[in-house]
Amino acid sequence: MDFYLGIDIGTSRVKSVLFDADFNAVARAAENTAPDLSACGHAEQDMQLMLDSVLRTLSEVARSPLLAQGRIAAIGLAGQGEGVWLSDADGNPVGPGMLWSDTRSAGLMHELLQRPGLDRRLFAETGTHLQPCNSSLQLHWLARYQPERLAAARYIFCAKDWVRFRLTGVAALELTDASASLLDQQAGTLSSLMLDELGLSHLRDKFPPLLAADAPAGALTAEMSQRCGLPAGIAVAAGALDVSSAALGCGAVHNGDIYTILGTTCCTGIVCTSRETVSDGTRFVGSTEAGSFINLFPMQAGTPNIDWLRQQIALTPDLQQLEVEIAGVAPGSNGVFWQPYLNGERAPFYSPTARAGYFGIGQHTTRAELQRAVFEGLAYAIVDSLQEYPSGGELYLTGGGAASATWLQIIADCTGRTVIASEFNELSARGAALLAARSVGALRQVPPVAQTRYQPDPNAHACYRELFPVYRLLRDQLQPVWQARHQALQRLKES
Repeated sequence: MDFYLGIDIGTSRVKSVLFDADFNAVARAAENTAPDLSACGHAEQDMQLMLDSVLRTLSEVARSPLLAQGRIAAIGLAGQGEGVWLSDADGNPVGPGMLWSDTRSAGLMHELLQRPGLDRRLFAETGTHLQPCNSSLQLHWLARYQPERLAAARYIFCAKDWVRFRLTGVAALELTDASASLLDQQAGTLSSLMLDELGLSHLRDKFPPLLAADAPAGALTAEMSQRCGLPAGIAVAAGALDVSSAALGCGAVHNGDIYTILGTTCCTGIVCTSRETVSDGTRFVGSTEAGSFINLFPMQAGTPNIDWLRQQIALTPDLQQLEVEIAGVAPGSNGVFWQPYLNGERAPFYSPTARAGYFGIGQHTTRAELQRAVFEGLAYAIVDSLQEYPSGGELYLTGGGAASATWLQIIADCTGRTVIASEFNELSARGAALLAARSVGALRQVPPVAQTRYQPDPNAHACYRELFPVYRLLRDQLQPVWQARHQALQRLKES
């Protein structure tokens, strides 16, 4: 019996999931990682510690008794997007990995925005506007402030591409990951416009060769075999950006399919065969399916809003108990709103100074209403992303937050769309395993995954439709307030 292994390298958690030939998960292991975050915009991760976490999860899967009945035919990887992961020729890290959430390049971004037409031209070629999360902007920052790090590096990677290099000894950059800000998306090559305008042309030879998501990308080395317990020689596929892999894993692969990942970023994507702009907050990344793109709206913070609620407001961190409490509150939380901008925002609008907050609290507001408002705030944010897209239809949901049935119903009611969710929510790892099977010619068609459908309640949807303009007005009117707050805090810090 052949098995396929999907590795999902997230921002705060790594997972290794073993799938059978029908792509049902049969064994899994996960480990939290510890990114180094600061209020000053630093967001980094010790690359070696992250690799150690990946290897420990692989070791746990390697001990599964199921493997006595067959073999792992191929391994695929999915990983957090953007960021900069530098290594020498042997794969040894050159400093910590910069995460997608690192915003130190914001000042340089404002400088670049002063160049007439540059942002528009970059968007036309790379599919993304200038934003601090972009690998291109972070490389620009490193070239300005830490050029010695770039000079010491042989390779520039995305997170999962560096891990794959360590597993196989073969250096490559995968197309969906690179498509986030580094590629000429139509040509499928590094963007010369991006390299030239950001002063990065001297780094061109540090980018390893580009591979398609389902391309063979090497085999597990003897050294890594000894460290993780899996047999040497297992084929390894290039893999994909986690949001692209999740789309494949949940079945959102056709033109017009919509999906949301209820994870760290609460990312909404629309599969498309052409790069037609939906709104000003649009960005595009590559799909795992040839000839397709994903029109992406990646929020800066998704489930961290729920984590904050459980840690700071709820009387219990238990999610099931929390669901019971919010299920007893009528839709709309009695007019209480939560703006889910814990760490600023990047889609569907850009504001590094945006912050989360409640609005509409009265003397009789209850704790349960405050709790439900947080879940509703994230549902409103999905509606906000899809404002300029045709209403109705279906919405695939995946990610850790999809385990909450109450939240899924809130999203169905708020968006007015039929929500399609799977009880198995590690669909980015499933997408990686499907790509692994493709890479060895073992997948003719994607098998369906068991799913549950949540239909919107007409009365609840009418309530949310009435309240959404208030949510939207809040975020528009608060822009100068957020900026004034930031400036005041800066003056206090300086004094």
